[in-house]
Amino acid sequence: MDRNYDLFEIFPDGSPIWKCAVSGHEPALQQLKELAKRTDNEVRIMHLATNTIIAVLNASPHTGDTGDTPPPHGQPTKTP
Repeated sequence: MDRNYDLFEIFPDGSPIWKCAVSGHEPALQQLKELAKRTDNEVRIMHLATNTIIAVLNASPHTGDTGDTPPPHGQPTKTP
């Protein structure tokens, strides 16, 4: 059984907007990549039932970030 995932766009002020729901891990990753092509804002896949961030693209570097912490589930972080 495939899990359901929700995709969000995160605006520079930190406010999220829900974009869509996708069934299955691979389809969610594909949809996230497509969404990331259409915006410079950060986009995320979340599994809301467990409140887990699955993947992040277009993330801006955080002040003081040492780069030691990998993105969730080993997914690459794409910066503009």
